[in-house]
Amino acid sequence: MKKIFTIALMVLFAQTVMFAQSGKSVADKDVPERYVKDFQRLASDAENVEWFMVDTMVYDASYTNSNGTRTAYRFSPRGTETRWYVEEKYYPHAITSKLQELHPGYKIKELYALNVKNKVTYQVLAGQRKGFLFFAKKWKHMRLLNFETNYKFIDEIEL
Repeated sequence: MKKIFTIALMVLFAQTVMFAQSGKSVADKDVPERYVKDFQRLASDAENVEWFMVDTMVYDASYTNSNGTRTAYRFSPRGTETRWYVEEKYYPHAITSKLQELHPGYKIKELYALNVKNKVTYQVLAGQRKGFLFFAKKWKHMRLLNFETNYKFIDEIEL
């Protein structure tokens, strides 16, 4: 009986941790109207739209387009960024090998093409997975690596 109680308590704790890490999801009615209108103009084919508040005036709209591609827009007073997420099976070898050269043992959490003011780059969010059980693992030692469209390494930021 004590073992069952302990296991149930661990599962409950893990679910709480996963929920707390999911970010600040918000309804579109809580997003500034100009961002919602810009999003509707830019992504008329959007399905499964999720809004996230990054900062007081920065919002992300993540969605799936009609081709099934995961895409996101980041709206801020400085402008709009577009992100096209790359599926793991399509990660460029040049990027994955450079990551392993710089940081052995690191894994890619997200890889996307980023368009800011008509300049396209690749950004890689990478880190190490640490934790006790598979469902309670957290990303640690996160880094954001930037690459040109020809996969030439630009720089990295420690997060």
